[in-house]
Amino acid sequence: MASKAMILLLLTGHLLVAQTFAQQDYNAWQRTAGQPPQLGVRSLPSNSNWGQPANPQPLNNVEEVNLSPRPTTTPPPNRPPPSYSYMDRFSAKLFQKIVRPHRQDNVVFSPFSVHALLGMIYAASAGKTKREVQEVGEFGENQIDVALDFERLVKFKEHLQGAELTMAMRVFYNQQLGGINPSYDEFAKFYYDAGTQPVNMDNGQDTSSLINAWVADRTHNKIQNLVRANDINSQMQALFVNAVYFMGRWEHEFSTRDTQPAEFRHTDGTVSQVAMMFNDDVFGLADLPELNATALELSYKNSATSMLILLPNRINGLADLEQKLAQPRFDLNKIAHRLRRQTVSVRLPKFRIEFEQDMTEPLKELGIRQMFTPNSQVIKLLDKPVRVEKILQKAYIDVGEGGTEASAASYAKFVPLSLPVRSQEFVANRPFVFAIRAPNSVLFVGHVERPTPMTARNEPIADAFNRQ
Repeated sequence: MASKAMILLLLTGHLLVAQTFAQQDYNAWQRTAGQPPQLGVRSLPSNSNWGQPANPQPLNNVEEVNLSPRPTTTPPPNRPPPSYSYMDRFSAKLFQKIVRPHRQDNVVFSPFSVHALLGMIYAASAGKTKREVQEVGEFGENQIDVALDFERLVKFKEHLQGAELTMAMRVFYNQQLGGINPSYDEFAKFYYDAGTQPVNMDNGQDTSSLINAWVADRTHNKIQNLVRANDINSQMQALFVNAVYFMGRWEHEFSTRDTQPAEFRHTDGTVSQVAMMFNDDVFGLADLPELNATALELSYKNSATSMLILLPNRINGLADLEQKLAQPRFDLNKIAHRLRRQTVSVRLPKFRIEFEQDMTEPLKELGIRQMFTPNSQVIKLLDKPVRVEKILQKAYIDVGEGGTEASAASYAKFVPLSLPVRSQEFVANRPFVFAIRAPNSVLFVGHVERPTPMTARNEPIADAFNRQ
């Protein structure tokens, strides 16, 4: 049986020419045309013996080592030690601003995508605009180091075997008002794999059709008609479009035979019947008394990605949990390190979320303001200074246990006749927080307030994932 987690994201940023301030000199930033960006060479220490013949030494004090299996109460293998992650920190800050007005709604968005866009703007900014973006984005002083961090994440998708991750960014710029700064064009392609394309902003119908076709292609036709013809006008300087698509199979799959109706208690006190999945296997689990919550990790098959679920211990504890997550000591990287693999009986509702969010106000609340005004100092992106008009994100997530062909051949799980000690239970029958994580970064985050209702048939709906 196939399990699925499909996520789509669209991020758009509109930029307009800022006519009210003078062009600033940025020649010092530009590199010589035709030369690739200079990446720092990581040299070996001067006293390194790497590559030299080994000098055999007698073995003394040989100690016997016990190679027998160790208990499964240790952290999952290959989990990095907890460390400060500025990407996790930014995710937590933005999460607070997004969920606050949506306490009783389903929410999903990609902090990674917004962060990557800010990284590109950071490299194109100066003065107060640069300082604001740096502070909110938790960026270091060196703009190239920030770009290198995002380059590594963009290339992370190349190492996934059991999951599909697509990250695509393109800048559509007004061919009549000017072009992309050649140095920045090269920078964006090298570090962010971001393409550029001139378009006719005078023809809103054709340009919107072109952009929507690109979006539909990158999101497997899940998101269409993102841009309307009347969204485009002759004064628009450029349009950022970012698409993120994720699809993965659970490491331990759920069976549709086990999906049953169950009660789900909402924040407002109402109760509804939802499609509750079930699985009994080895998962990462952690008790978080400081958060009055429990954490569960569902890994995706053959990949370094996973879904982290934070379940409040109280039915109406979601708001309190999300408020505490704003504190640096509760970043998801540190929470994940506390997980211990053990046998867990998991009951998790299916959920499907479509969510659209204008990121402009949340970013202003965090402290990024000047780039949205005529005083914007985004001066290195195009051949004219620009201001950002709007940053819009659309996201979609579908989490379930299978579909069509994959679900037609149900599997049976066999257990030993002598059952082990009763396993831990994790029952998500109340609102919870979820996050799709890669190493040291949050690809998607949100909360579930209203899962998928239980229908007459338990079979999952057919979609592109299940037809593979």
